Amino acid sequence: MESNAPKVAVSSSDAELALREIAKAERHSAITYGYRTASPHLVVWGVIWMVGYGLAYLRPAWPLVWPALTIFGFANSIRLGWKERRRAQPFDWRYRATLLAVVLFTVAIFAILSPKTSAQFSAFVPMLVALFYCLVGIWTRGMRLLVTGIALAVLTVSGYLWMRAVFPVWMAVVGGGALILGGIWLRKP
Repeated sequence: MESNAPKVAVSSSDAELALREIAKAERHSAITYGYRTASPHLVVWGVIWMVGYGLAYLRPAWPLVWPALTIFGFANSIRLGWKERRRAQPFDWRYRATLLAVVLFTVAIFAILSPKTSAQFSAFVPMLVALFYCLVGIWTRGMRLLVTGIALAVLTVSGYLWMRAVFPVWMAVVGGGALILGGIWLRKP
């Protein structure tokens, strides 16, 4: 069965342009999907930071607050990851590899250059989180993740240098708030 549609000749430059536009749309779609996937994680961890740093300020003698919140956070991140994995395309191994590299780097740094004060420790972990967001933002072309990482790093260093007396409160409000706002920003198309 032959088609009666008129045949249209496509030049090689038109075909190249169309392929570039398709590639651009594919990249944009992948970035948007990545944002949508990362968004709930940022919100969960932002709330955890608000609770953890808030309690660290109000009740510094409660040593199990952070380990308990960290376990809760990881459990929620795993749950969110499994939920998304069932619904979507395969997860890129580079995210897990980057996270593993950051965790191993953290363990090594703590073995060599362990923070001496609680303020140093309280600033070090957010700086690693900021680094992770920056790295993922760079190699996925996810400018919003990069900006979130940079903002978190700048806010953490600023609080550590100029707000040390109330640093846990600073990190609860500003650090946790930055993650929550970043998560909300990632939801937007």
